[in-house]
Amino acid sequence: MDVTRDRKTRAMAIATVATVVTGLLAGGLVFGPADVFGSDAPSAHSADMVAQAGSAESAKGSKASRSSCWTGAVQIRNKQFIKTVYDWPDTPGAQASIPGPGKKIFEYKLEVSNKVSATLGASYSQISAGLGFEVNKTQTITDRTEIELPKPVQYRVRAGMIYKQYRFDVYRERGFWNWHGDYLVCSSHRDRDWVNQGSSTALNPWMEAFRKTKTPKRTTH
Repeated sequence: MDVTRDRKTRAMAIATVATVVTGLLAGGLVFGPADVFGSDAPSAHSADMVAQAGSAESAKGSKASRSSCWTGAVQIRNKQFIKTVYDWPDTPGAQASIPGPGKKIFEYKLEVSNKVSATLGASYSQISAGLGFEVNKTQTITDRTEIELPKPVQYRVRAGMIYKQYRFDVYRERGFWNWHGDYLVCSSHRDRDWVNQGSSTALNPWMEAFRKTKTPKRTTH
């Protein structure tokens, strides 16, 4: 029997057992390649993704806080009557050739429009609410009236509309972009910020008017 070899074998076995025991006491041995087993510690890639998401969220909030917007609210201020405006359309229904003298019946048809010179960012409904009458509206008036023609000549009789013209200022509310969950909305400041957008004018139909002129006689050669 080879006593030396037998002693070496026992020594190797004892060393192996000692290694196993030491590993168990230290928290367990790892068998196989290290990358076979998972780890709860975040990888460098995961950490980068979290950092990028946080940076994007911070930038998003910073951008929203720096940006202004229009909330959609409008105020119409400083409404003021300026003057009356006469409109005499040349449409066929608004005029007629009638012989005098005497009282004559004049039938007419008028196209009447409520006009506004500029909206300045406001809607027609907002301007209408602020002025107290509807703007951007067209209506047709069909009627008849009796008119006195004093001379025995041909008259040109016309129907028209008298408008009242108003001046007014448009104010729009300026707000700030604010995140509500996943939605970016334009919110009002605590002290609401109204910005003057300028002045405009509007015409409101007031009453019908009529006028008559003598038709020049035709000259014969």
